[in-house]
Formats: sequence, structure tokens, C-alpha cells
Amino acid sequence: MKLGLFIPTYNAGNEFEKVLSEIDDSLNQLGFEVERLIIDSFSDDNTVSIAEKHGFDVKKISRKEFTHGEVRRRAAISLKNCEYIIYMTQDVFLHKNAIKEILNFIINHPNMAVAYGKQESDVLKTNILEQRSREFNYPNVSQIKSKKDIPKLGIKTVFSSDAFSIYRWKLLMKIGSFPKGVKYCEDMFIAAKAINSGYEVGYCANAVVTHSNKMNLKQQFKRYRSIGAFHKQNPWIQDEFGSNESEGIKMVVSEWKFLFKKNKMYLIPYSFFMKVIKFIAYKF
Repeated sequence: MKLGLFIPTYNAGNEFEKVLSEIDDSLNQLGFEVERLIIDSFSDDNTVSIAEKHGFDVKKISRKEFTHGEVRRRAAISLKNCEYIIYMTQDVFLHKNAIKEILNFIINHPNMAVAYGKQESDVLKTNILEQRSREFNYPNVSQIKSKKDIPKLGIKTVFSSDAFSIYRWKLLMKIGSFPKGVKYCEDMFIAAKAINSGYEVGYCANAVVTHSNKMNLKQQFKRYRSIGAFHKQNPWIQDEFGSNESEGIKMVVSEWKFLFKKNKMYLIPYSFFMKVIKFIAYKF
């Protein structure tokens, strides 16, 4: 078995050393060689030198060419000799055994095209609303999702995250790999293709990472505008799996119940304001 690990980078910053050191520790537990790849968007800090110090092969992609689909498509081609490929982002911190857990999870389910791990936010760097959002999207129980789950899960059937995920290379290629034109939500696109092709999408609650967005209002607006653009370009996903709006309503209700339970009702107006901004951006 050969495993690949890929991270797209751009000015990863001072914490990137810690990210890669944790990857080293996790990979050392596996006991076999892992092919490591970074595709960098011409960083002007020390991202590349840090990556090379930790044994990564470094390739380049121009910022003009970069899309979330294209950079991951190139990675899949470069790592074509690998049976499995782990996709990560530059701001994800691995917990103990995270790679081992997610690798064993997909190995034990031969019809699984992709699996993603559990994300927790750093309580020292994020507010209570982001922490609750992570809990809503990443529960404590693992899931194996397939076509039969669509009536129950709706759009959540094809929820996935390439912040920390693993793909079975052969099945990724069978469903067409990542398309160049998908600028955002490439993980949901591939998950939807996998489900439609009769494969499974897995969620491994035992493979845990820390991932904190720490986005300001402008960044939140840009993020949800990109999500809206993705669904406008790919209407078939909501046609076949259900609407984002209905899932968004569930999240709002869950969040407000959580705030009430924690005696933080004073945050509900702020929560409402943020949801309105996100909805406007999504529709825009």
C-alpha cells in the first residue's frame, strides 16, 4: 500500500512549522513511506522552505490558474501511484492518531470513495458560535453515507471537507476526479458524484483535527458568496439531494437552542445578524 498526502499552500505563516511537525509525528506511527506533496501559489514567505525541510515535494501553480478543483486535480495526477491520498489544508492541526484512524476507516469500507475527519475549533481563538457550528457539522458518531440516506439526510448526504479528508484514488478517477472549473466546494462536488455513482462517503469521528476559521465579516461574506456561486453553477446537487436553505434553518434552530441552554441568549441578535449577512452573500 502506498499513501500520499497533499496540501495546497499560500503564505502559510509561522504556524506551518507546527502543522508539518504534527504530520511528521502522525506519519511516523504508520511504519511505511508516505509520498508528500505541496502545490504552492508562489508564496512570498518561508512556506516552501519549511515544506522542503519536512520532506515535501513542492510544485507551483499560479494564482491566476488556481481553483480548489484544479489544484487537487493536479495533486491526484502527481500522486497517481498512491492507493489513498490524504487532502489537508495549511491551517489544520492533527490530533493523535488522526491519520491512522481515517486511513483504517476507509480501508475497512472498500466501497467508500472519500472519508473526512472530525473538526474542532480552538476555543482560545474562536467564539462560541463557530464552536457550535463545528459541533453541528462534525458530531461524535461516525457515519457511512450512501444513496439510501438521501431521504433522511438531504444535502448533508454529500457534505464533506477537504480540510482533512482521504480519497481512494481508483474510485476518485472512476468518477472523473476534480474538475478544473470548480472554484469552491470541490469536496461536496466529488461527494455528490461518488454518491450518484453508487459509492459511499464516510465521516470518521475518531480522526480529529483542530481547524479554526477566524473569519471577519468581509471574509464571511466572500465565503458564502462563493458557496452561492458554486450552487448556481451546479444546480443538480440541490435538485438531487435537497436545499442548503433547509439545512441552514436546522443549524439556526440548533444554534439558538444551544445559546439558550448556555444562558447566552444575549448572543442571539448577533447570531441573527450573521445569518442574515451569510444568506445575503449566498443569494448574491
